[in-house]
Amino acid sequence: MIALQQWWQSLVKREQIVVAILTIIVVLLTFQSLVWQPLYQGRDNARNSVDKQAQLLSWMNQQAVVAKQLKASSSQVNRSSQSISQRINAAAKRTKIEINRFQTSGENKVQVWLDNADFSKSLLWLEALQKKQGVVVDSITVSETNKVGSVAIRATLSTN
Repeated sequence: MIALQQWWQSLVKREQIVVAILTIIVVLLTFQSLVWQPLYQGRDNARNSVDKQAQLLSWMNQQAVVAKQLKASSSQVNRSSQSISQRINAAAKRTKIEINRFQTSGENKVQVWLDNADFSKSLLWLEALQKKQGVVVDSITVSETNKVGSVAIRATLSTN
């Protein structure tokens, strides 16, 4: 510290002013890069996250209306002599849904896995299964994927 004081006093008044101004500039730039910039970056990230969540909520509310309409509409169930597996596969082909995994649990119960399935097509597929094939959803898990409008579905389906 003494060496620094001696160095400072050895400077001419004009040099002391220049060094003082440069020190203030360095301190301000360091403060800006270590404190202000991360704060603003965090704020911007939070705003973007809120916007994305609001868009997702809006989309989910629209899809909820579609789901309610599908549930409310009723039609005659066509019970086929085909097995539940055949009915599910046939309905999937008609609606252009790709089943990634398929596991039977007895004669009347099947578990299906759909990855990156179009949400609207999936709803139509489930509606067709229920109304035309007599296949009902026992349990279902729907989760979002990285692709907009696509979901991952894990469902247990059975016949009445």
